Amino acid sequence: MSTLAPELPAERPESFGDDLAGMGSFFIDPNGAARHVFKKWFWVGPLIVVSVVSLIGGFLTLPIVQHVLEVTPPPPNVTPEQYQKGVDIGMMVQRILMYCAPVVAGVIYAIEALILLGMSAAMSVTTKFRWLFNLVAGCALISLLARIATVVILKAKGEVSTTAELQPPLGLDIFMPEGANKLATGFLGYFSVFEIWWIVMMVLIFSTAFRTSKGKAFMAVLPLILLSILFRVVGAAFQK
Repeated sequence: MSTLAPELPAERPESFGDDLAGMGSFFIDPNGAARHVFKKWFWVGPLIVVSVVSLIGGFLTLPIVQHVLEVTPPPPNVTPEQYQKGVDIGMMVQRILMYCAPVVAGVIYAIEALILLGMSAAMSVTTKFRWLFNLVAGCALISLLARIATVVILKAKGEVSTTAELQPPLGLDIFMPEGANKLATGFLGYFSVFEIWWIVMMVLIFSTAFRTSKGKAFMAVLPLILLSILFRVVGAAFQK
């Protein structure tokens, strides 16, 4: 039997101001956040906030990234000229991604919403892509806090000379000794207060909005968690 979700937007007119105010509920109020999940244009506010903050963070950290790339020794069989050309290309890509933050964020939200939609269908939970897009966009505000914390730490640290330092420890990796296994460090690094907070709110809001058990909600979110861990581990493997 499918789980029915109320069509809340038809009950009252939408207000962009109300949507902006409602973004705060995704941090601490699952019931309030669940009401915003069903609004047609709620995702616009979170996407604007994430894009603006990401753009500012990109501007602040771009010189740090460039310095790290320039002081990193070239790989074997690569001439200094070839390496410098690679650095120039890498910085160009960084700038493009920085200015394309709304598009990149929107694509990521769409992929996550599609995964949730597939999991919902597999568990007979009635959802819609638009509702799930609102859900992941709203909860992305929690992940944005980790981005802000990273920028603050990098700016406060001053001299950064390795790619590993560009990703300061925010999770259990803070207890890992220097030179520890990169894969283990990447795995433990996923489990930060921000990621746990994101998981908890995703599960609670999904459960509340779509009137399903917290167990089913967690199973729907689980593929997103596993993908995030995978990307974290793969990224750690390439750090120097």
